[in-house]
Order: sequence, then C-alpha cells, then structure tokens
Amino acid sequence: MSMIERLRIACISPLNPLQSGISDYTETLLPFLHEFFDLTLYSDCGVPTNPLIAEQFPVYPVSDLFKHYSQYDLRLYQIGNSPHHRNAFTVLRTLPGVVVLHEPFLHHGLYYSSPLHYRRELFYELGIPDWARLKYMEQALMNDDRQALMDIPMIGRIVDSSLGILVHSQTARRIVETRRAKSAFCRPRLPQIMVVAQPMSVPDSDEMPECRARFGLPQDALIFGMAGFIHPVKEPYLVLQAFAHLQADFPQAMFLFAGEILQETGDLLTFARDLGLGDKVIILGRVEPLERLHQAISACDVILNLRRATIGETSAIALRAMALGKPIIVRNIGWFGELPDETCVKIGPEDGVEELAAVMRALAISPEMRLRLGQEARRYVERECDPRRVARQYAEFLWDVYLSIGQSRV
Repeated sequence: MSMIERLRIACISPLNPLQSGISDYTETLLPFLHEFFDLTLYSDCGVPTNPLIAEQFPVYPVSDLFKHYSQYDLRLYQIGNSPHHRNAFTVLRTLPGVVVLHEPFLHHGLYYSSPLHYRRELFYELGIPDWARLKYMEQALMNDDRQALMDIPMIGRIVDSSLGILVHSQTARRIVETRRAKSAFCRPRLPQIMVVAQPMSVPDSDEMPECRARFGLPQDALIFGMAGFIHPVKEPYLVLQAFAHLQADFPQAMFLFAGEILQETGDLLTFARDLGLGDKVIILGRVEPLERLHQAISACDVILNLRRATIGETSAIALRAMALGKPIIVRNIGWFGELPDETCVKIGPEDGVEELAAVMRALAISPEMRLRLGQEARRYVERECDPRRVARQYAEFLWDVYLSIGQSRV
C-alpha cells in the first residue's frame, strides 16, 4: 500500500438522518479512512445531520454516481439488509466496486425496496422463474422465518458484481464463499473476500450513579437491559420470562428496554404485567442522541443481546455495551459465538428460560464476575475494533483490489 499516493474513492452509504446502524458505522469510520484516501460520499440522506461529515466531505445523491463514475479509482459500497440501499443495489449492477456486506442476507432490504425487484433477484439466484419457490419465500419473509430464508441469502448479485467483499465475521465469510463457489461467472479469485472487525470507538465511561439519576432509576437497583431496536429476533419475551425467575431472590432487580419497540414485537408491558413484573420493567423508547443511548446502557449492570437465529450479522449494540465495560449475554451462534469467552456470557443455541435465568442469576450474585467480564469486553473492543486500525485494514484491502484489477479506472 502506498503511503504517498491517494486513491480517489466514491463511498456509497446511508448517512444520518437516515436511521440505520450503517449510517452510524460509516460516520464513525470516515474520518479515519480519510487519512488514506480522497473520499466523496454518495447517499440519499439529503443534508447529513452530522456537521463533521457535512463540513468535511462532498455529498451527492447515489444516482449521481452514474454521471461522476469516471472521477474515481474505486467505489466502496456499504450494503445491509435495509431498503436504504435500494439505489446502491441498482448502481452496483452497472458500476462494480468493493462491497462492505454488513449481513450476508438481503431478503428484507430487497423486498421492502421493491417486491418486483425482489422477484427479479430471487429468479437470478435460482436461474429460472420458479413461481412456487417465490410464493414459499415470500411467505417465509412475512413470517420472518430466517432459517428458511437462509437457504437462499440473496447475495448472488452482490457476489457477481463486486471486485472485493469485506465482512465482519468468519460466519459471514463462509456464507459469501459458499455463494462465490456457485457463481456462474468465471472470475479467478474475484471477488476477493476479507474479514475486518466492526469499528467501534471506546467512549469515556459515564458514572453509573449519574446515568441512573438522568433516567430516574433507583441507585440500589440491579438493572438488566436490552438496547437498540427491540425486535422479536432479540427474544424479549424469553428474556422477560427468565427475568421473572429472579424476582423472589432479587426484589431490587429491574429490566430496562432502551430502544424503540418495533410494531411486530407486540405489547411487552402487558406481557410483563401478566408475569407479575409490573413496575419492574421500564421502556424508554428510542433513545437519542447516541450519547444518551450510551448513558442508558451505562445505567445497566448487564446487557442482553440474544438471537434465536442469526443472518450472519454483527451487533453494534453488543459492541457498544462492551466498549462501555458492560457484561453481555449472547447466544453461542454466528458472530456472537466468535466473541472470546472471557468477554461475554454465552448460552446455547437452543437454551430456553431456565438456562437463561441461571446465567442471569450467576451475574446477579457476583459483582466481581460482572466487573471482570466488563473489563475484558472493553479491552477487546479497544484492541480489535479501534476505528483507526479498521481503517488501515480497509486501506490495505482497497489497495490490493485496485492493484489486482490492473488499471486506474474501474
């Protein structure tokens, strides 16, 4: 990698005010990536609400890339399972580049961008217009049956249209490599694939008493929490059932939902009341800005971040909690299973209420265990997820891709 020459990179990504974890991700990484490259941003966000981004980088609508493409040495696409990437999907088909694939699973993003586009992509994956399979997949999508959907992760066009792919876990890499092996295109060693950590800055720790005071939480409570979007896949009902098992022995325990309860999640408060939890469960709703979310997480003793099924994603919320020195409970699947054992508590892929209640009880009993796990978690994020370190990995990969294609315009 040349440390003198600077490639001109077009970065295609959601940015705030588009509400997306990838918006936050990109805004975290851009200042560090700018140390290596000249960057121009393409986003359908309108005017970025992050003043540092708006002041430092030119920003254009994604469709403008068709007019500007010859100005750049490479294109860098941030792609996830969201309709925010609709125009990026379209541009990528014509203007290949390096893709950061945040989940190797694009059913929801494609379908809710356009059911017609989803149909085309499914038939592209299958190689034939299989209407019976389309109906089956659409039903699985409506039921959020991720196991059925993972049989066809809908990344074929990404794999076939990319010069390189960055992913954030070995789990995701295996899924991409499996799809690359099935590709009908003969492109030796393309796309290149590399695993990089998800960038996460380690903020200064907020003092727990101050954070609890800001949210009106009792200072002497033992607080378990769940943060970010509260979706059924995070198993909030299972978590509340396990939490109910602690009440007899830990009457001071509380549960805090620090995030928006999505419509499909249902009525958690009524469920909590039916369990006899009543005033023990607090729902803050969407917590903004990011600093306030950090304070809500810091007010908790333990953060739960479960997944019954994974689509190869990483969890920014899990990393945020770890960066704040919080012990987390996860399932031993996917990226979560790749986290070092000393940084978190893992339950089995099929474990239920009793097993979860047991690990919650173990953490409730032992402040020392909570402290040790939190310290190791913070060290892990500092070591592996430092944005400057991740930006350098990006830079090395982008230079490798650029040199491998053997030309200064793609």
